[in-house]
Formats: sequence, C-alpha cells, structure tokens
Amino acid sequence: MTTTTCAELFRDYVNDYAAQVAQGRLPKQVIGIMTDGRRFELDLESVSLGPFQKDKLIRYVLQTEGAERYLYATVIRIEDDDSGKVNERVLLIGAAANEYVGGDWAVIRAADDAMTLKPLGEWSGHNPAQMPGTWFLTDTVVVEPEERSRYAALWAEQGGTIKAEQAGLMW
Repeated sequence: MTTTTCAELFRDYVNDYAAQVAQGRLPKQVIGIMTDGRRFELDLESVSLGPFQKDKLIRYVLQTEGAERYLYATVIRIEDDDSGKVNERVLLIGAAANEYVGGDWAVIRAADDAMTLKPLGEWSGHNPAQMPGTWFLTDTVVVEPEERSRYAALWAEQGGTIKAEQAGLMW
C-alpha cells in the first residue's frame, strides 16, 4: 500500500496543474492511483456524456482498475448575468474512500493569453460521500450491471491503460 496521503498527492497535483495552465492547458481529467503506486488517466475532455453518465464512467473506471485514490480536475465556466462575461474556475480534488482534499481556483487570462490560477479556497474532510466530486470511491455513484458493458467500451475507446509510473512524486 502506498504511504502518500491524499493531501500530499493533492499538493503535487496542484503544482503540476498550475504548470499545465502556464503552458495554456486546462485539462479535465481523472488520475487513478493503485495500491502499488501505478496510475492511469481518464481524459474527460474527449468524453461526450451528461454529468450523471460521466460520473458513472469515472466510478466504473476507478472501480474496475482498482484505484485506491484519485485526482480529479474539472473546469467550470460561469456567465455573469449582468455583464455577460464568462469566468472560468478550476476545481481540483484528491480523494480516497474515506478522505478528501479539494480546492477552487479562478483562471486569470492576461492580455497576451497567458493563464494563471488564483486560489479561491480549499477544503478537506473524511466523508467523501457527502460532497460531489469526492464521492467516486464511495457507494454514492452506482453503475448497474446492465450498464457495465457501455462504460467498459468507453474506457476501451480511451485507451484503458495503466501507466507503470509510480505514485508519490509522479509529476
């Protein structure tokens, strides 16, 4: 079993994500981490599913691959009703079945299209089933037996492979 905590994985991931933002990327992804430290990635950008189906795909992949922890990144675009301006926010989470740590960042775009992240807040707890985005290793999201083949096919389309990289300082 790995000894890296969700908080340590989260901190490493925040740094890695900020570096990707500086390179002009805002990835939507899930990175599953196995007991032995191997990891896999699920690219959520290329998945055309509604929110509940996407949640089921994430749950299916994490469960099928035997992930004990995961990192989750999503981008939320919010339009201001008065100005019509679209604000982008990034939600990053590190979680296991019994703990989570997460944070929220505003995406700041400079005139030269450079991007940075501005921290808006972080949170943590020990009941992932109570907070959307942290519940994927809990029984909150259920994939019914008749749905498994659909999600298996979607995972196979993604490449469905586990990388040999070790967790810890995997970035």
